[in-house]
Amino acid sequence: MIGGFFFFRVVLLPIANRSTESANLIASALRRFSGIVWTALLTILISGLYNFITFFRSARTDAAIDPIVSDYSLYIFVLGVKLFIVFLIFTLAVVLTFPYPVFDVYQKRPARWLNLTIILGLIVIFLSAYLRRLG
Repeated sequence: MIGGFFFFRVVLLPIANRSTESANLIASALRRFSGIVWTALLTILISGLYNFITFFRSARTDAAIDPIVSDYSLYIFVLGVKLFIVFLIFTLAVVLTFPYPVFDVYQKRPARWLNLTIILGLIVIFLSAYLRRLG
């Protein structure tokens, strides 16, 4: 999903800005991209829930064996930050890809919102790698 937004920002927007029908091209492409966004969001939610359950199941087992060594407060804090950023990405994805009149303001000038989505996506990727090392 982040790769798709990167493509929009780096490839499609510069091409669309040279065209006379740039607004129609961008709106059409973002609407077509919404199917991929929904598939990615659903996959992320399912895999995140699975990882969340797996982590806490193993953390509970570790705490039963040695409660002093098993301090997961940093892990839970980083996970909370990551989940908040994922929520922001989900919100931006919906705002950028859904053809509701309320979102026209964001969809007509999507460059800054695509930049923000890409940066947040990279932060989530780095936080995920950090959580893997902590877990």
